[in-house]
Amino acid sequence: MRALLVYNRFSARNKMAKKIEYICTALKSKYEIVECFKSTHPKSITEHISSKDGIYDLIIIVGGDGTVHEVINGIMPFTRKPRLACIPAGTCNDTAATLGIKKNLKKTVKIILENEPSMIDVFKINEKYFIYGLAAGCLTEVSYKADQKEKKNFGKLAYYMHSLRLLNKTNTIDIKFESDKKSISGKFSVFLALNTRYLAGFKLHRSKKVCLNDGSLRISLIRKTKKLVNIFDLGMFMLFGERYKHNIIHFDSSAFTITSDMPIAYNTDGEKYTATNEIKVETIHSGLEVVVAKKVRKKHFLD
Repeated sequence: MRALLVYNRFSARNKMAKKIEYICTALKSKYEIVECFKSTHPKSITEHISSKDGIYDLIIIVGGDGTVHEVINGIMPFTRKPRLACIPAGTCNDTAATLGIKKNLKKTVKIILENEPSMIDVFKINEKYFIYGLAAGCLTEVSYKADQKEKKNFGKLAYYMHSLRLLNKTNTIDIKFESDKKSISGKFSVFLALNTRYLAGFKLHRSKKVCLNDGSLRISLIRKTKKLVNIFDLGMFMLFGERYKHNIIHFDSSAFTITSDMPIAYNTDGEKYTATNEIKVETIHSGLEVVVAKKVRKKHFLD
C-alpha cells in the first residue's frame, strides 16, 4: 500500500521536521511506500495530487483547514479516492476538530493506523468542493484575513480579535435562496451552510445533533436590520448558537442555489472563494473515507 503525507510550507521548520520523521516511521509499519510533499505556493498541493488518481491508498494532511481544502479539491474528481487523515497543525483546524482529532501526535497516529474509517459527506459549489462549511456576509473574512503575526503570537485569540473588528463592518448580502423545499429572498448580514459545530475556532451550539453523513447542510441566515441590532444578533449567535433565535432562520438543505444582483464573496472551508452572482451547491453523499475518533464516529455518523 502507498501513503502520501502533505504539509504546509509555513509550518515551523524544526518542529515540523521532527513530526514528519515520526509520522513517516510509524506509517512504514503498515504502508510499503510513504511519500512526502511540502506545499510551495497556494494550490500547489492540489496541483501535485490532481494527476495521481488511484496511486495512493491514504493521504495524511498535516496542517490547517486550507491544506485540507487543497487536498479535497485535488482528489474529488478521482475515480478511486484515497482515505484521508488529518493531523492538526497551526492555529486552527475546524476539520480535525469536527473529526475528533486532537494535537496529540502519538494518539493521532495511533488512530490513523488502528481506527476503522467512516464515510463523510462532501459538498460541491459550482466546480469546486468543500467538506464542512460555506459562508457569506459579515465574518466571512475571519479565517483568511486574520493577521499572520497575531495568529503566531496569540493563536486562536487572533480570530476573536479580528472578529471584533469585523463586527463593526456588517456587510449586507441581498440574495435569493432556492431549494426544492424553500425559497427565501431578502437582505441578510450572515449566510452559513455547515456540516460541523466549528467555525473559525468557534464552537456553535446546535439544536439538533450534527450528522456528518446524513446528506445535508445546516443553513443559518441572519436577517439584516439596524447595525447595532445585527452586531448584537451575531455576537449572541456565536456565543449561544441556535439557542439564540432573534432575526435568525435555521433549516436543513442538501442542494440549493443562491443568486444575487451583485457578486458576493464566499468562504469555503475557511478559504476565499471567487466572488460570483450565482452558486449551485449539491451534496455528494458519503463522498470520502476519513479517519475519525471512535467517539465522533459513534455520535456523529450514521451506521
